[in-house]
Amino acid sequence: MSSDYINNYKKLTRLVSSYKQKFNKDIKLVVVSKTQDYKKIIELHKEGQNDFGENYVDEAESKINKINNQKIKWHFTGKIQSNKIKKISEYFSWVHTVDTEKHARRIDNFCAQINKVMNICIQINIDNESSKGGIDIQKYAELSVIIRQLKNIKLRGIMALPNPNKSCSNAFRKMKDLYNSCTYLDTLSMGMSNDYLTAIENDANMIRIGQQIFGKRK
Repeated sequence: MSSDYINNYKKLTRLVSSYKQKFNKDIKLVVVSKTQDYKKIIELHKEGQNDFGENYVDEAESKINKINNQKIKWHFTGKIQSNKIKKISEYFSWVHTVDTEKHARRIDNFCAQINKVMNICIQINIDNESSKGGIDIQKYAELSVIIRQLKNIKLRGIMALPNPNKSCSNAFRKMKDLYNSCTYLDTLSMGMSNDYLTAIENDANMIRIGQQIFGKRK
């Protein structure tokens, strides 16, 4: 197994650390490990990485059971399917892609059964792309009021995936304005391998990086 990803990870964490100092804030790195061998997760955890993102529930379930490490926090970053919500509630500490009241209530119900509080972000479809999940930014307030009343999920933040064919700056600015207007939030989850520096400059404090560490998927 090539160790390039370890060197890439170390280089990335040094850069993120410099931005932490520059902006005087904490920036949480979530390593997006979908489609990667679980052994790489173990090696990155040895380097100090505790937060990993997965998009596919069945793949994640297999990895989580093989690794069996309570210190690792698992973030669900994929599209939520109703028939997978029970497993999402069981295996993950964070869900970044909540965009309906129905899904929020189902996560809340399953978490209540196992005496757990789930950290969630509401996904905003910031560039109004029909191919992506997320709610219109204008509908955020309505959904957030509902979610904040639920006892077994905690609304931590908002998340967005800008259109890769457009400049991300405008999208990130809109997210920054929404985030800063909601004093009850503590997480702005945006920024991936191609745009995370711009995201950090727009107040992102949780970035989700896969390709820059592992290389392009074949």
